[in-house]
Amino acid sequence: MRKLIEFQILDQNAEKQNFDLSILMNNAGTNVANHIIDNYNNTKIVTIVCGNGNNGGDGYVVANILIEKGFQVNVLNSGLPKSSAANRALSNLQCDIIPLDDLGKFKDSSDILLDCLLGSGIKGEIRSPLDEYISLMNGFSLIISVDVPSGFGTKHSIIPDKTLTFHDFKTNMNSKNSGEIILLDINFPAEIDSMTGPGELLLYPVWNTSNRKGENGKVAIVGGGPFSGAPSLAALGSYRSGSDLVHVFVPENSYEAVSKFIPELIVHKLNGEQINPHNIEDLFNYDFDSVVIGPGMGKDSKSFEAVQILIDNYDNVVIDADAINLYNFSSKNIVLTPHKGEIERLEIRPTEDAMNQFALDNNITLVLKGETDFITNGEYFKYNKTGHPRMAVGGTGDVLAGFVGTLLAKGLSGYEAGRLACYSLGLAGEKSYDEIGSGFLPTDLAVSLSKVLKKS
Repeated sequence: MRKLIEFQILDQNAEKQNFDLSILMNNAGTNVANHIIDNYNNTKIVTIVCGNGNNGGDGYVVANILIEKGFQVNVLNSGLPKSSAANRALSNLQCDIIPLDDLGKFKDSSDILLDCLLGSGIKGEIRSPLDEYISLMNGFSLIISVDVPSGFGTKHSIIPDKTLTFHDFKTNMNSKNSGEIILLDINFPAEIDSMTGPGELLLYPVWNTSNRKGENGKVAIVGGGPFSGAPSLAALGSYRSGSDLVHVFVPENSYEAVSKFIPELIVHKLNGEQINPHNIEDLFNYDFDSVVIGPGMGKDSKSFEAVQILIDNYDNVVIDADAINLYNFSSKNIVLTPHKGEIERLEIRPTEDAMNQFALDNNITLVLKGETDFITNGEYFKYNKTGHPRMAVGGTGDVLAGFVGTLLAKGLSGYEAGRLACYSLGLAGEKSYDEIGSGFLPTDLAVSLSKVLKKS
């Protein structure tokens, strides 16, 4: 089951890979038409309401097939298609188009209303006149929605008797708001489903102009002791990806270096030279949206105990670098970000099956960093191929960990955060190389990341 935004992501990624969306449209329309043919007599009058998106294109395909099978079909639309695939479907339509303003004339004579008005890409509430059309459509005797009921999730939504949905079930769809839900396989390419792309950028939250300081994310970075640069870079990654406030908690031997890194950091000095269960207590005096633990921390057993305490007390946690180990993950929103050398501490091999199973068993998201990144929550997985070889430079992973921390603080799930972070940081690496050259540094990467996210 997936959120509606995931299907918008898939469409964008398919277009990026030059996949012809007309193929999916024909598959979808054919499946819907076959369902109607198999379940209703061709003496039925079918009225199809098409919007200007790809859902409307599905409706045009359905119309042609039903006409060929002897059904009486009325096709109404709300305007010209916006996509080339839907335009092609309209150009092949074997009947006349009726203005949607005439919808009321077909209410009593129609046996089936096929709802292809709005798909999964709507934003905000339904405005006039579409809200009025939806109210009128709800008065038909038998309503079948295609993929999702038009207006789904808004105040003005079609309440169908049946929804024929594609590729996967949608979050929050149920019998009350969608009628009988039937999943149809439209042969969406597995290689596109399993690869990140520009669609992932849709996951980055829209800036809310009414938010005050702290409401765009308060992140704690916990690390340092043996190494001071790593927590500094993680904090920079968090700030450059959109956090409002970043607090850095480091042992006293790292305090001076980290506090001088950039003036924006709020740096806390922890007693001693290692992270341990006692010196992290100051964290609990603050209300953090997420915690990143591990950069530069070292592998002292007391530090691992501190990690478990943070897991027990925070819902959104990124476990990176030295902190990567086996814990009681407690079904929290947790992301582990190992590279191939660190994943051995989880007692698994870096294979797709093993990583999927580990994520599923522990209810976490696993992000394996490398030339090709692998992101899984156990139920779904994706590969990411963006990036540049220079990103093997030390500190890149710290920037990524801080970035993931920001995304968790902004409300993303671990799987959403991992995919978006890998894809966009890879783009930032490519951008850094193009603008700076072979010697770009993690500090440059963080600046490029901010520019990449500006375009999302």
